[in-house]
Formats: sequence, structure tokens, C-alpha cells
Amino acid sequence: MNSTIINGIKAICSSISITILIGGCTTPVTPDFTEMSARYAIILEQYQLNSILINIIRASNERPLSFLDIPSINGSGNVSFNTGLGPSMNGFIGGLAGGPLGISSLSPTLAPSFGNSFNFSQSSLDNATFLQGFLSQIPIGTAKFFISDNIPREVMFSLVVASIEIKQADGKSTRYINNPLLPEYPAFQAELYKLLSYGLTVDQVKEGPKKNSSPALGRTANYSQPNMPSSYQSPGGYGGYGGSSGAYGGMYGQMQLQPQFKICVDENKFANFVKEEFSSDIFCKASLNAPKNKSSKSELILTIRSPNTVFEYLGQVVSAQNQENPFIVTLPPSATTQARKIGQENQYALLIVRKNDSSNKNFARVKNIDDDVHSIPANDNGYSPMVLKIISQLLSLNKVPGSIPVSPGILLR
Repeated sequence: MNSTIINGIKAICSSISITILIGGCTTPVTPDFTEMSARYAIILEQYQLNSILINIIRASNERPLSFLDIPSINGSGNVSFNTGLGPSMNGFIGGLAGGPLGISSLSPTLAPSFGNSFNFSQSSLDNATFLQGFLSQIPIGTAKFFISDNIPREVMFSLVVASIEIKQADGKSTRYINNPLLPEYPAFQAELYKLLSYGLTVDQVKEGPKKNSSPALGRTANYSQPNMPSSYQSPGGYGGYGGSSGAYGGMYGQMQLQPQFKICVDENKFANFVKEEFSSDIFCKASLNAPKNKSSKSELILTIRSPNTVFEYLGQVVSAQNQENPFIVTLPPSATTQARKIGQENQYALLIVRKNDSSNKNFARVKNIDDDVHSIPANDNGYSPMVLKIISQLLSLNKVPGSIPVSPGILLR
């Protein structure tokens, strides 16, 4: 073999050894963990949205609800290198030009390859700790969190109020059910919007000291039991108030102020109309500790939902869209609602869910047990994203210590 070619091969092999040695001492490329983390956050967001949507679909079909959570995530990334020789061919086979076999030069190659993976576990929330809060009435103080300029009051009250009852002084009462599948649903909306025009809200009222008891010696915590939605009714008959109280039984405890919340009406230009129909206890500034006299005016009783019955209600909203005569629940803007999504279709729809829609742009998309695909469109979806955000927050409030099992039932790699 030509000595020039031999010397060239020796030089190339030497350069390959140096390259490999350098590559072993220093890593020229590292995994982008920031990108990996961001990618995982996007996947987790979609996981949460789809989990809420599939349970709304289950509720619409009167199937059991089931929730999963991801208590732990382990991520890993790696970089590996493959080395080799890259011949450059020139001339004719046989080496008439360019040397033997037509090889004119050899160059080392160093090809990096990347890999990353996530291991995560899924735990079922179908346990007594989670369901205790999930089946219990939403605290009035929690509803207060959703009174903001960004969330229209008609959206919040439509989600949490199951019914409106007007009880007259003679004992007769009229009850309006918040169910879009019932023929009297328009009457409920009319009554709700009348209250909204009066200034219906949730307000914190000042309350005197409350005794926060600590557990007596040798006794266990006396936790409240799950209950179905119940009516909030103030001593005067209106709306209601609620707050935190001692969760433990016992004889001794510190005295401290406890916040109290009340569904009430702000005094505004419609105050005289309110006073004609309801007693003065309906106003937010009315004292809870003031003596209550039997009034000749009507009482207003609002039934507040639990997170479970919120899902049932949204299932009814979806069922209304898939019935023989489709009906979309819309919430026209009240006086305090800020305009949003101007010009879009279904601008004020509470929740839009399409069945077997072929569009590729979706806010959330799930396949049901019967293989039907349900999706929330990315555009023209009204209040749908806002509703799913509120539901996500309500669910998170029920993820108290012990509700997520320590040992996961499923480990996915």
C-alpha cells in the first residue's frame, strides 16, 4: 500500500482518538432541561383539562365520576455520542485515480444523540378524604373568591346556585330550579337576573369573637360529615352566611375572630324595590347579630351546590346541547359584566361541547367509553375556558392532606 495513504490513515486515527478523549472529558452539548420542563407543564395542563371534561361527559350520561392525580414526576435526560470514519470517494473503482478503492480522504465523525423521559404515577382520588369535601356544600367564603371583575357574577352564581326559593309570609313558596333540561329553567334565569340587577353578591360581614375549641383529652377530631347541597338562610330569611368554626370537640379553646360571609345585595338605586319585596336583612350591611322580628315581607332562600352537583349541572348543560332539540345555555351580560370575545359566535355561552367534531383546534378533547369524541373548540367557546378554570380550583381545594394516596396505584414509564 502506498506509504502516503498509510501515513494519512495513521493521522486520521490519531485525530479520532483525541476527539474521543476530549469528548469523554467535556460534554459539548447538554440536554435543555428548561425546554423539557416547559413541555411537561403543557402536557400536565392538557391532562387536567381533559380530566375535567371527561367527568362532565360522564355526568351527562349519569355515569360515576372518577378523578386521578399525579403525585410525583421523575424526569431524566441524556446525551450519547457515536464516532466513526467518513470516507470521501473520488475517481474510479480500482484506484486509477484518487488512490486505492477510490478513497481520496478519511474524516472522523462525532454524532450526538439526545434522549429524555418522564416517569410519573397516577393516584385515584376515589377515597373518603377527597369525597368528604367533594360531596359537601361549597362554603360561602369560597364563592367569595370568585367574585371579581374578570368573572361575571352570572357565571359564578349559575354554577353554585342550585335553586332560588321565595317564601312568602303566609307560608306559600315558589321554587326555581337551575336545570336547563327543565321547562321552567327560563323562569330561574329571569329570577336570577332580577337579583343580579339588585346587586346580588357575596360579602364578608363583621362578626364577634368565636370560640375555637381544641380537642379534649382522649377525644378524636369531630369532622363534619359529607352532605348534599342545603339551603343557606340567614336569621332574617335571606341568602345566608357561613364561615369557619371549630372543627374539634372539647371544652377549652382560644377566643378569636372568625370571618363570616353572606350572600346579600348591595344597596344601590334599586334598594327601594328590594325593600318592597324583601326584608332589610337582605342587604350586606345588615347586622347578623341584630334582633330578628317576624317580617311580613318575603324570604329568599338560595340552595348552594357541592362540587359534585356542579359537575351534574354541567352534565345537564352538555345534555341540552345533544338532545333532540339542541339548546345552548347562554348568560347575557349583567350590568357589571365587562365585554369579552366581541363578535365571536357563542359569545356568552356557559359551556360549549361538541360531539365527534372533525376540527383539529380544540381547547380540550376526550374520547368517551362509547368511542364518541367530545371536545371544547379553541374558538367560539364562550365562557368554557373560564368554567374549566373555576372547576379546577374547586377540585384543588378538596385535595387536602390524605386525599392523594402515598402509594400510587399506577406507575407509568
